[in-house]
Amino acid sequence: MRFKFLLFILLFSALHLFAQNPPKTDELQQHISAAETYQISGDLDNARIENRAILGIGLQRIGNLLLEEGKYAEAIKILNKSIEYQDNASNRTNLAVGYLRSNQLEKAIEEARKAIVLDDKYASAHYILGNIYFTKEDYQSALPELERVMVLAPDFEAARALGITYLHLKQLDRARLLFDEIQSTFKKESPEVHILFGQAFEQTNYPLEAERSFKRALAVNPKQIKANFFLGYVILQHGGSDRLGEAAAAFEKELEISPNDYFANFFAGAGASTENKHQVAIKYLQKAAQIDPARSEVYLFLGQSQIELNDLGSAEKNLRKAVELEKNDIKAKSQARRTHFLLGRLLLRTNRKEEGEKELAIAQQLQKQSLDNARSEINQILGQVIAAQSGKPTDANTIVSEEKVSLAQERKTEIGKIKPYLANILAQSFHNLAVINVQKGQIPEALENFASASNWKFDFPGLDRNWGIISFRAGQFKTAVEPLSRHLKTTPNDNLIRQMLGASYHFVGEYAKSVETLKPFESILTTNAELTYFYVISLVQLKRNGEAIPILNKLSEVSQTNAESLFYAAQSFMILGDYERSAKEFKTVIALAPNTPKANYYVGQSLIRLNRFDQAEAFFTRELEINPSDYLAKYHLALTLIERKVELEKTVSLLEETINLKYDYGDARYQLGKILLEKGEVQKAIDQLEIASNSDPNKDFIQYQLSIAYRRAARKEDADRALKRYQDLKASTRKVDSPMGNNEE
Repeated sequence: MRFKFLLFILLFSALHLFAQNPPKTDELQQHISAAETYQISGDLDNARIENRAILGIGLQRIGNLLLEEGKYAEAIKILNKSIEYQDNASNRTNLAVGYLRSNQLEKAIEEARKAIVLDDKYASAHYILGNIYFTKEDYQSALPELERVMVLAPDFEAARALGITYLHLKQLDRARLLFDEIQSTFKKESPEVHILFGQAFEQTNYPLEAERSFKRALAVNPKQIKANFFLGYVILQHGGSDRLGEAAAAFEKELEISPNDYFANFFAGAGASTENKHQVAIKYLQKAAQIDPARSEVYLFLGQSQIELNDLGSAEKNLRKAVELEKNDIKAKSQARRTHFLLGRLLLRTNRKEEGEKELAIAQQLQKQSLDNARSEINQILGQVIAAQSGKPTDANTIVSEEKVSLAQERKTEIGKIKPYLANILAQSFHNLAVINVQKGQIPEALENFASASNWKFDFPGLDRNWGIISFRAGQFKTAVEPLSRHLKTTPNDNLIRQMLGASYHFVGEYAKSVETLKPFESILTTNAELTYFYVISLVQLKRNGEAIPILNKLSEVSQTNAESLFYAAQSFMILGDYERSAKEFKTVIALAPNTPKANYYVGQSLIRLNRFDQAEAFFTRELEINPSDYLAKYHLALTLIERKVELEKTVSLLEETINLKYDYGDARYQLGKILLEKGEVQKAIDQLEIASNSDPNKDFIQYQLSIAYRRAARKEDADRALKRYQDLKASTRKVDSPMGNNEE
């Protein structure tokens, strides 16, 4: 039987003021103020609109903070949720950024395009879409998006990205014109901007333009940091052997400005090594190794120069150091081939043939993965090093996917304050929406919103109480337990919640907790028959009948003139197995309120268990007069006739009516199948028993009867299979209901 719920009044909390003051009045605060006004005035429709707007903005801001922290998967989840509440260009663009930074480029493109459809004038969407295409090296598609940005909201980064896109598309004149226009926006000529342009020219294979830009930066400011370094690098990479001296001179000038610059020292050393000035090279390379001892390439070039000077012991030490560091650098493939080759040659020279040949074999294996000649291999190594330089000239305008993001401590602290503030706002708005749902009778939506509020702030004031009450009243007892138990821990004197929690534990089968929760009410339980029922039945389930019976006796005693209370007592006696007492009390219920639903049915059930089938028949008949569509009463009325072997036609009719009311009622079809089999109507019997078997596959008696029917139909294999199933079920420890239907309530 489904017990009726405890009838309590749910008190909705007033709209809470937010716990913290925001840093300033903004769009979010405007919606918060509007939501409060509408909810206080009872304008639920507008309150709902404003709370949804709050959620759209709040979730977006949380998502953006997660992007900033490098938590891309979480950010994507939150930003997708924000779109459910506020589908606009801003939210779609932020989601595109999340997908881009997690390298899901196609999804990023899809979201950026949706953003543009929503608002074609939203410059950030065009910029992100352009960046995505740039990341995919689809410069033709990137071009119109970045040009659109320059029309809508021109800024330095967008202009630089567009300039690099022009260069990739070999539109050099347009790039020059754009760079000149960017430079003209500054009050005075900027050497830093010339360096950025030079990097763009170098990475897109315009070395002469790059060299001019770096030289122009030096003309504006001869002591400009990095200008000599990048100039030296361009000359080293593209100038040929006859310009190695120029490259070296540029690196030396950089070192005059920044003597502890790793890259300047390394490239000065690499250039000197290439010119066979190995003593000079070693000086610079050793300094570079002191500055950053964790970089593998410096040990390779250092070892190479030491070999040339026949300092084989030092060379071996540095080459082995390079090998060790290269193991953790998947980008150092070309470098690793050269390191193993030089180490192998050195080992052969020092009469360690086996070890040397092993190193050469590794180098040969790596060589198969690359067809580059020695000179381009060195260029690759140098290019790989420059790519790690600050500013990443190879793709400076793209949004880079990173697994770890390094934030300044000050920003971390700031985010640590903003996120709880926003979480509180989100919890409030989800809670408000849930209250609105309840007032509109939208219970499933209310429960979903209460759960969402708890996800953001589980201890939000009033949340657990409201969530628990609504879950309980909706019959969602498993859901109700957690919020009700949390609330009771903080407010142990809330008797309403204690009653609901105790009943919820009973319904989910946690009987010990039900008893523990309801124990404080034990002395006054009989004033609440329904609660007494939950308590007593929980005791019975725990096999504590000795505690249960006195409480039941008292309940019965005080309820002799109260049909509703006595009903619970009678039902409890039945579960205890005291069928005489159960029948007696139910008859009293009937005398007090003759049309009480199920009272006659339970008398009949008790009498069946006392084997008084003739007496039970009258009570089931009376139950059907009260409720003709009660299929359980029909079945058990038929059962009283079956057990007495009387009125076969009426029995069949009752079973057929039962099946019409409940098609998959296995016990009724089983009994009908047995009767049909006894009448010799084998196929009809099989039809009924097969449906019974499908409805209740774990009832052994159905399988046994089905095996008999199959055997009479000469279906030996089917009969054997059904018999085997019967034997397996019989041997199992699983509790199986009897055809008497004693489990039915």
